[in-house]
Amino acid sequence: MIRVMVRRDETKSIRSVEVTGHANFAEPGSDLVCAGVSAIIFGAYNAVEVLAGQSLLVEMADKTEGGYFYVEMYPDLSPEDMTRTQLLLEGMLVQLDTVAQSYGDYIQIEQ
Repeated sequence: MIRVMVRRDETKSIRSVEVTGHANFAEPGSDLVCAGVSAIIFGAYNAVEVLAGQSLLVEMADKTEGGYFYVEMYPDLSPEDMTRTQLLLEGMLVQLDTVAQSYGDYIQIEQ
């Protein structure tokens, strides 16, 4: 199962997102749930860098027990940069939730 852990601060802003595991929906290379989640995660990360002009702290690994992706916002963003970055990350969560609605046995989102 893919687990998505979203951590928010006291203002409800996203501070970090951690994604672990594999969906095991299908054979490796044919797993549309893993592929969809990966596309959403990497697309959002790239959008933050390109559209918001922000770099994020990121860690990635492909471990035997499952994939790993961690992204964290730096705390010193201007209000404008924070707003743009939050909008893109919230959009990512909407997309992940859409996948979870159809494939809830393979992805779990915790906030």
